[in-house]
Amino acid sequence: MSIIESRYFDAAPIRIDVDSFDPVTGATSVTVTMYSTTASLTAEDFHIVLIEEDVNTVPPNYDDTHVTRAVYNDTITLTGAGNTATFSTTFTIDPTWNTDNLRAVAFVQLADQSIIQTGSSDPMPDFKIRAMAPFSRTELGPSSGTFETDPVTFMNTGLTETFTVQLVIDEAPAGWTVAFRDGGGTVHTDPYAFGLTADEQTTFTALITPSSPGFMRYHFEVTSTNLSRPLEVSFVYITDDVDALIVDDDGGESYEDYFTEAMDTAGKSYGIWNRSSDPLTAEVAQTFDVLIWNAGWAFPTLDADDKLFLADYLDDGNSLFLSGQDIGWELNDPGASPDPVWYHTYLHANYVRDDTNIMDLYGVAADPITDGLTLHIAGGTGANNQQYPDEISAYDADATEILYYQSDGCGAIRSTDSVSGAKVVYLGFGFEGIDDAQDRHDLLTPALDWLRGPDVFADDFESGDTSAWTAASP
Repeated sequence: MSIIESRYFDAAPIRIDVDSFDPVTGATSVTVTMYSTTASLTAEDFHIVLIEEDVNTVPPNYDDTHVTRAVYNDTITLTGAGNTATFSTTFTIDPTWNTDNLRAVAFVQLADQSIIQTGSSDPMPDFKIRAMAPFSRTELGPSSGTFETDPVTFMNTGLTETFTVQLVIDEAPAGWTVAFRDGGGTVHTDPYAFGLTADEQTTFTALITPSSPGFMRYHFEVTSTNLSRPLEVSFVYITDDVDALIVDDDGGESYEDYFTEAMDTAGKSYGIWNRSSDPLTAEVAQTFDVLIWNAGWAFPTLDADDKLFLADYLDDGNSLFLSGQDIGWELNDPGASPDPVWYHTYLHANYVRDDTNIMDLYGVAADPITDGLTLHIAGGTGANNQQYPDEISAYDADATEILYYQSDGCGAIRSTDSVSGAKVVYLGFGFEGIDDAQDRHDLLTPALDWLRGPDVFADDFESGDTSAWTAASP
């Protein structure tokens, strides 16, 4: 669902109206209007789908709804703002269908299978507003000064109406402030009323003033007396100097909360990047030298784009904390999505087996991360979700085993790549499963210190303490 939500505010170049639909005769007429002055459609696929809702309302088939009854196929070529294309067809209505439950849905689909706009015969409200934000809604910038976002466009797709817009902070460090600028250049901090006629549009930009490293979640909220519910357009702003970027890749769960709690306790700053909403970019790789990747128990654990991004990121010598049960299984088991070469090359790990069914782990004496650590990964204040923790092992001399399942095999490794210098801490289980907040802190904090710490000092001067050094003269 989050993938769909991430496309809610993409700017569509066209509008589709189902002008008429008679469920008794099947007669249907649709108009496609080009909004864009630059986009064009050339022999793209156009479809009208006849669906019936609530076909079965009795268990076990009570969820048979939106059943496709017939499809009309055509192509569309359209260019020039304001120009239209009209399509008409008559579906043959089976007498066994419930005409009260029939609907027509039209859409345009590009060659890459993406659907750029839809329209339906469902009645539309008289008052409606849409938003268009054709850019990443997670933005990066400095932790000082004021950052102005790209403009968000609001279009009135209903009758003439007066709307009210405000900018709402959902989550932010203390001292951060926001304002917004209207299309005329006036800056507002309080709710602002504006009027739009039918099909008229206006723009607003957000002005973010941070006071420290961190991140903010905020949203534009548009209301009116005639709207059935507010329109909310959500954004994230992350400063470019946080201690680490948390990649939220857990499939819509809230396991990132276990990481943020440990980071807050340690006094470390962070941002959260929702992987399902926004692809990771070159800007992200260039901005953050430490990533905390929360794979949770979602599949794919690491998809092809993830692996490509991480390969480039680690080849550049950056650092990664990777957590997730079944990463090893998926990247090695023939029945999953195996990529053992990537697994060996970048995680420096061997996959040993799936589902250790062991919930206790212990650290390694004198290890900079796990010395003295004992973990339990079930119950307590953890997610209690560890169904298939992986047993792994060090693949090569670049890797060191740092956590062991009680009496049986390795559960985590750390590695420093001998070529790139990239550092990785890889857990074969989910960090979120650790049952105690203090234990989560006691694992993550030294891991981040190790990932961030330079390996440029020798002879026990890793701390950077130069007090015992002596000067040499020619």
